[in-house]
Amino acid sequence: MDNNIVNHITNITNFPENINNNSDESISILPIENLESSFSNVSLNNSNDEKQDLMTFLSQIIDEDEYIINCVSNNKKNIHSLSYLIDRMLSQSDCIKLGYGLESVLRNIISKKNSKILNIKEKNEKGEKERDHLFKDEKNKIIYYAELKSNLYLDTEKSKSTYEKCLKIEAELINKYTGYEIKMFLVGLRYYRKEEMPDLIKNKYQSIINNLVGINEYLNALETNIVFDELEYKLFLNKCADAMYNP
Repeated sequence: MDNNIVNHITNITNFPENINNNSDESISILPIENLESSFSNVSLNNSNDEKQDLMTFLSQIIDEDEYIINCVSNNKKNIHSLSYLIDRMLSQSDCIKLGYGLESVLRNIISKKNSKILNIKEKNEKGEKERDHLFKDEKNKIIYYAELKSNLYLDTEKSKSTYEKCLKIEAELINKYTGYEIKMFLVGLRYYRKEEMPDLIKNKYQSIINNLVGINEYLNALETNIVFDELEYKLFLNKCADAMYNP
């Protein structure tokens, strides 16, 4: 610390003693704003040095970490995700938006292709879980409820949460729509038919395996008279993605 600051601090500290001794010595007191400025500069210098030491330490740890050293970038698309079928590169945020876009497009397709059913999806009430698709066939007394997923390859906890949500909403609909048949679906948007789903995915949803479907089974259940082959479905998906993300 600056010697002048030390001397001024000493004088201030000894101020009462000097008064008691009736000293005639003149006490020079550093103006408070100068004192604060001097302390600030000392603190700032120490802070910068400490930060530099910390960054050097952190950099060394990072550079020597075995996992970090052996990690390589993976630009491959997830084969279990809807984005695997999309030709353009999509960010995670864009993939999520594409899923919402498909929910909307498929809802409109179903409504236009089957005049017997009515879209009854409403804004969720507080505490209610989102219902992706909800249709009613008043004539045949059927409620169609579906969850649409862009990627069904989830960890154990998330896959369990997914099928438990389906079962919970199904139970709520049974209580609400007395006298109606409730048809519940978990739709894997990645697959144009259930047969294409690998066992490692099917095994995650054994509790509702009969409700797990690809897009063709879902559209057939809602009587749209639409059946995709693999190429047609991919073209359809890319048409949606291009319409959403082309400038």
